[in-house]
Amino acid sequence: MSEQPILFTLNIATLCIILFSTHQLLLRAQDRWIYQPLSLCLVSIGMVICMPSIRLLLPQLQVTILILSLPALLLISPCLWLYTKGLTSQTPWQLSKSEFKHFIPAIFGSLLALTALCLPTKYVNAVLLTEQLSVVEQAPSMMRYTIYGVLIFTFLSIMGWVLQSAWYVFKIIARLKSYRNQLQDVFASTEQKELHWLSWLIISVGGVWVFTAINLVLDNLFTPIYFDDRIYPLLYLLVVYSLALWGLRQKPGFAELYSLPTSHNSAQLIEMDSKEANQNGEQKYRRSALDPAQANQISQKIEHAMQVDKLYLDASLSLPKLAAHIHTSPNYISQTLNENLGTRFFDYINKYRVTEAKGYLQTTHNTILDIAMTVGFNSKSAFYSAFKKHTGFTPNQYKKQHHTNE
Repeated sequence: MSEQPILFTLNIATLCIILFSTHQLLLRAQDRWIYQPLSLCLVSIGMVICMPSIRLLLPQLQVTILILSLPALLLISPCLWLYTKGLTSQTPWQLSKSEFKHFIPAIFGSLLALTALCLPTKYVNAVLLTEQLSVVEQAPSMMRYTIYGVLIFTFLSIMGWVLQSAWYVFKIIARLKSYRNQLQDVFASTEQKELHWLSWLIISVGGVWVFTAINLVLDNLFTPIYFDDRIYPLLYLLVVYSLALWGLRQKPGFAELYSLPTSHNSAQLIEMDSKEANQNGEQKYRRSALDPAQANQISQKIEHAMQVDKLYLDASLSLPKLAAHIHTSPNYISQTLNENLGTRFFDYINKYRVTEAKGYLQTTHNTILDIAMTVGFNSKSAFYSAFKKHTGFTPNQYKKQHHTNE
C-alpha cells in the first residue's frame, strides 16, 4: 500500500472527528459560550491540515485553502487560550470586548489572505503551486511589489505565529497552575477538576510545536528536516482526538457554583481576592469588614460543623455548602481559614478526613479504598496524597506500623 492512501485516510479520519465534535460543541455552545472557542480552534486546525484531502477530492480549491490556512493558523493558539480561560473561570465565561485583542493577528492574516485572493490566478499559482517565481518577475511593477509585499508579510506572520504559540503556551500553563490553587479554596476534592489532561495535551502539543517551528524556520531560511510523511498526520489525529474527546467531556471546574445565588457564590469573591493579593503585594482580604470577634465566632462554627456534624464526610463538600450549613458568607469562611486557622479549605477538610481514616486504619481491616470512600475521599490516589501530606506516612505504612505495635 502506497503512502498516499495512508496519508489520505489519516487526514479524512482527523477531519471527520473535527466535523463531528465541532457540531456537538456548537450545540452545547447555545448554553455555554465556553465551547465556541474550542469549536473554532478545531475548525482552524482542520483548515490547516486538510490539504491532503483537498488535493485528492477538490484540487481546484488547493490555492484557496492554502491562502486561508494563514488566518486559521493564527487562530489556533488564541482559541485554545480562551477555552482554557473559560474552563478555569470562576464565573460563567463569555467573550468580552477586551478579549478581541487576541484575534488581531488572525485579522491581519485575513487581510493578507484577502489580498492574495484578489491577485491574478497565474501569479498565485506560480508562487503557491509551481514555485516559478520567474513568472512573478514578468508581472507589472505594481503587481510585482504587491506580491512581494504579501510574501514578506506572510513570512513575518508565520514567524510571529512561532512567538504567539510560545506566549499562549506559557499563559495556559500559568493559568492552570493558578486555577488549581483556587480550586483548593472552594472544594475539598479537586482531582476531577484539575484539568491534568489539558496540561499533558499542552506539553505534547508543545513538543510537536517546537519541532514544527524549528522545521518551519529551516524551511524558510535553509533546508527543512526530512522525516516520514506519516508522522505528522498521525500526531494530528491523536491531538485532535484527545482535544475533542476531553473537550466534549469536560465541564468548567467551577460549574456547580454558577447556579448559586450571588450571596452564596464565593467564586467571584475569591478571584477578586487573588487579584488583590498579586497587585503591589497588597494583603488578601484587605477590603473585608470581618473583625476579630466575628472571625473567632466563625472559627467556632466551622469547628462545630466538623467535630459534631462531621460535615467533612460529604465527598462533594464545597465552600458554599459549608457556608450554607453555618449560615455565613463563603468569603468570610475563606478569610477565617486563611488568617485565623492558617490553612486552606482543601487542607482543612482533608486533615479531618485523614484523622478519621487513622481511626479506621487502627481498628479495622477494611481495604484502603473502602476507608478512603468512607471518610469522604473520591479516589484512592487523593487519599494517599492527603494522608502522606498530613502524617508523613502512606496509609499502608501507617496501618502496618500500628498493627506491628499491637
